[in-house]
Amino acid sequence: MAHTHNPDMMALLRDQVARLERRSGRHADTIKLATGYDEIDDHLVGGLLRGAVHEFVGGQHDQGSCTRPARFAASILSRHPGRIVWLSASRFDLHAAGLQNAGLDAGRLICVEATPETIQGLCEDILRERGVLALVADLDAPLTLTASRRLQLAAEAGGVTGMLLHRLPKGGTLPASASFTRWQIGASPSVLLVQGSSGLPTLGAARWPFFLLAFRVFRRWHAVFCPSGSRTGARISTGAGIPTTPRRRGWCCMAMMAVVRW
Repeated sequence: MAHTHNPDMMALLRDQVARLERRSGRHADTIKLATGYDEIDDHLVGGLLRGAVHEFVGGQHDQGSCTRPARFAASILSRHPGRIVWLSASRFDLHAAGLQNAGLDAGRLICVEATPETIQGLCEDILRERGVLALVADLDAPLTLTASRRLQLAAEAGGVTGMLLHRLPKGGTLPASASFTRWQIGASPSVLLVQGSSGLPTLGAARWPFFLLAFRVFRRWHAVFCPSGSRTGARISTGAGIPTTPRRRGWCCMAMMAVVRW
């Protein structure tokens, strides 16, 4: 007896099998996004979980502090093929040279300007869209617990990885979040170097402290890295301590994305 196959049903079955494999822990290399920082990937057992929402917070309230989370997100996505939707809740300020410095081809991006009123709904729709590697949303403020839970459920349903970027709120207190991980990326003073016969000090490499503030599975963690023009970073130190209040860490030399209009 001949059998006919429903393409939609077969696609649904394949999707269900993939989800079962994900729950069983098989094919770990296909369900994680390696960051390129060995210590981070080791702590996360392979990298950031795909099909989940990850939050990246600047170390200060000023707008410039968001450049480090944006560069970190870009450097992660540069390592993995696929289309990327980059949303902004206000004026778009990405720069192609900054993306290239992070290793990310700007041609892979679909850039969308939204408003603070519409960006949450757009994020939810895109996270449910098949064929997208990741959504990066540049937010004016952190989402509420309810809003972040909706995005997490949408990411799990669509298999798209969400990356939320925002500044540290005034006062330094972050609201509760349903994101799978929450990171704070700040700046530490660079080490002065003495070069040449003059003996005059010069600025050393930038130093970025990474703090894992929330993670559903493992303990909190932190490390300080020297990001470079490549996709990898050199570790300086690691530990488990987490700052309870924001502190000014002094001026440091940072690799930032310039602000231009797309």
